[in-house]
Order: sequence, then structure tokens, then C-alpha cells
Amino acid sequence: MMIESTRDGGSAVLRVEGRLDREGAEYLSQGLEELLRDGVRSVAIDLSTVTYISSAATTVLSRWRQELAVLRGEVQLTSLPPAIREALDILGWDSRFEANAGSGAEDGPMDLRLSSWQVPATIARSGEYQMSAGAPDGTLCCRLHGSADWLSHVPLGSDDCDVVALPRNSFGLGLGAIGGAYDDCRDGLGELLAVAGCVAHFPNDGARMADYLVGDGKVAPRAVLASGLTCEGEFSKLVRFSPKPDVDAVPLSEVVGVCLDAVGGAAAGVVIAAETLGISGARIRRSPAAPAASPMEFEASALRDWLSFTPERASALTTTLMAGVVTRAQEGPLAAHLRPLGWTGGLYGHFHAAVFSYRPLPQRTVELGVLARGLFKDHQLRDVLHLVWDDRGEDGVAESTLVRGVGWVAPITVVS
Repeated sequence: MMIESTRDGGSAVLRVEGRLDREGAEYLSQGLEELLRDGVRSVAIDLSTVTYISSAATTVLSRWRQELAVLRGEVQLTSLPPAIREALDILGWDSRFEANAGSGAEDGPMDLRLSSWQVPATIARSGEYQMSAGAPDGTLCCRLHGSADWLSHVPLGSDDCDVVALPRNSFGLGLGAIGGAYDDCRDGLGELLAVAGCVAHFPNDGARMADYLVGDGKVAPRAVLASGLTCEGEFSKLVRFSPKPDVDAVPLSEVVGVCLDAVGGAAAGVVIAAETLGISGARIRRSPAAPAASPMEFEASALRDWLSFTPERASALTTTLMAGVVTRAQEGPLAAHLRPLGWTGGLYGHFHAAVFSYRPLPQRTVELGVLARGLFKDHQLRDVLHLVWDDRGEDGVAESTLVRGVGWVAPITVVS
């Protein structure tokens, strides 16, 4: 069997020749996986010169059809010879896979307003961007929790922590733990991220793996936060991005800067789902509420006892869910929670990330909650990190770099 591929942006045509038996089906599956990794979301498979097709091939095609449907893409079969069409009828083939036979994935009605993407009037060094409208008047209310300088007065008691609800119309990040009571959480406080009712947390109670909770019930998940913030409301813009043709990846600071400009505010809340080339981050090693905890001395050895940094940009070829806040001035109520985000642009922010095994992301509109739940339920959660910018020049690891993805953004109008 032979496969010839022709690409046009996010679309591709595969021309298959010969027998689509079990071996050929595996070969086809590998080819489809490579296309998805390269950003292709629409595939037409030309079967005009195929002489045989087996159940193994239809199994592979069904699996990739489902995968692309989640990504709001499609797989279609074209130019079927009569013998192949007859074989597909015997195999019980779903004709919706065929070109012009229907829409394919049954995703229900879409908000066409969210599907209208436009190229913004922005100049960016590394990325290409498109924008779409979300909720026209969408804004976020931001609430601060605990103390940003918690390291100077550990161990933390119950009065130093807040129990917060994390509903689906919110995101949150900081130093915390999943749960509703300080006594149950104090020994496990660690890096935490919550997006759209899904919570990721790396406990510091001896655990070696990150934990998570997907809130599918009527009651919102809760977390104990010793230091951090939560934002609640609606997103007014979606920002889609990918690297320019001669660039490998886009720096996080550029993406969040474009997001901030898109909503024209002094401060913005941003959630980003991205395929990543590398993540630059840190994670706390111990709970600051543990009885034996003591204030940290800001010396190299003490820092190593408290914090674990990525020695290089880690987590290449992964999918990452990030959330945080970004401003162009380190002032106001948010100031203590903000750090510089990069060399240029005068950006300050605070972002956390949940890192998953690799999964291609949609290049069309998709609901944030649907995407987040898919990541948590179907893919391995590898880590939860506080994102950092390493400004040590050639000795540092710089910042996180993203291959492609989408950001949800809204201006922050209230901080309390």
C-alpha cells in the first residue's frame, strides 16, 4: 500500500493506493497522527485506487473521525470505487464519513458568532493571530486570597487561608489544595490551578503525582488557598495563535500581550490551551502550613529546600492548560501577585499551568469547559507549575514557548 499526502494549511488530502488491510490501516493511522501533530484538522482520503478494505481500516477511520470531531475537524472519504463502496456496505460503514454526505460530527448547534475569526491589526514578532468575539460585554471580577509574601511568615494557620468555590464560570490559581477545610488540606498545600470547574493540584504531602478533580455535579469544587487569586465572569474575546512559518514557537509573553491588547484593558484575565514546545516553571517542595515549616531565608540553599525549578524548558510536546492575569503596570491591588513576564513589552503577570500528555488542540471554536474536561478525563495530568520567566540571560531558561492554541480573555474590572 502507498499513501501520498498533499497539504494546504490546516487541510490535507491523502491519496491511498493498494490494499487497506490491517498493516495498511496501521500505516494510515500513523500518517493521520503525524498530520494532527502538524496542525491539520481537515482530512480528505482519496480511495480511488484502493482495491481492498478490511474491518481494521474502518476501525482506524472511526477512531480518527472521533478524535477530529472533538477537535472540531473532520475526516472524509472521496472517490470510492464501486467495489470499495460495496465492501463498506458489508462492513456497516457510516456514510456520513463520505464527502457531501452530511456534516460528519454531530456536535449540535454552534454559536456562529464564535466561529467568525478575524486577523487583528497587531504586529507580533513570532506568532500569527486571529480573534473572535465571545460574550460582547464579558468582564471578570478578580478576588485576591491569602498573602503574596507567605514565605516570610510560615507556618500558615487557618486564618491565613481562604476556602473558595471554583464554579464553571471561573478560574483560579495559587498555593492551595483541593478540599473544603483547612485541617484536611494544610499538609498538602502546593501549586493549584482551576479552570471551568476542573481543578489540578500538586500535593506536598509526599505525593509523587499531581491530583485533580472534575466538577460535573451541581456543587462547585472547593479549594483551600493560602495565596492566590480567583476570577469569575465571562470572556469577551478568543485569540487563536500559531507560529510564523520561519519560527518554531511563540513566547508566552507575546501571546498574553496580544490577549491584553485585544480587550483594551489595564488588566486582563487569560486562560490558554496550547500545544507546547517547552514550559519554564517552578513548584513548591513543601507545604507552608505543615507544623514543622519555618520562614524561608532568601539564600540559594534555602530556596532549593523550598522551591523546585525546571532546569531547562521542560514538558516539550505536551498540551498545557494555563490561566492567570496580565497587566502593563505593577501597581494597584494586584501588584504583590505580579512578576515580569519577559524582556520586552513591559508586561507583568501571574500564571499557573496544568501539563498533560500531548493532545492536538482544535483550530475551530470550542467551548472552554468541554476542552478542559476532555483534557482531564482523557489524558494524563503530568504536572502543575507556577510559570516563571528566567532572566539570567544565556544561563537561564527564558520563558515558556507555545506551538499553537487558543486563549480566552476578558478585562478585569473589579479587584477585591
